[in-house]
Amino acid sequence: MSAHHAEKKSHHQQEQKDFLERKDRQMFMELGMVAATNFLPWEAHAFFGQLLHADHLAAYPRIGLAHCKIMGGQFEDAHKLLKEEAVSSSPLKAYGIALRALAFHLAKQPRELNELLQGNQELLNNNPPALQFLKSLLEISNNH
Repeated sequence: MSAHHAEKKSHHQQEQKDFLERKDRQMFMELGMVAATNFLPWEAHAFFGQLLHADHLAAYPRIGLAHCKIMGGQFEDAHKLLKEEAVSSSPLKAYGIALRALAFHLAKQPRELNELLQGNQELLNNNPPALQFLKSLLEISNNH
């Protein structure tokens, strides 16, 4: 890579980071979740899309977009987002697993939910709220 190309790439990455300040990113995330939860998918996608544009390597925009997909019944699309490396290698991995569990539950796929729980037992043991959430969903799924 030439020095000019490296400098240009570095400048572009800095522009993206400066696109939204940290406090603005938090606000966009919160507003996106509110929009998604209130069945405003276009608005939620707009917020999360801007977050993804601001930091394309971050987990939280994918988590937000996956939340939108789940609310819209697009469970496979949610799984794809949540299995991306940006989520699976981040500190938010347990949150991503919990959202995948919700998608399996809503799609009435208890076997896949159980496999998700069993395959991530070690990580979930270190996150009691996420572990309890998956166990609760599995219990509900098995009783209905």
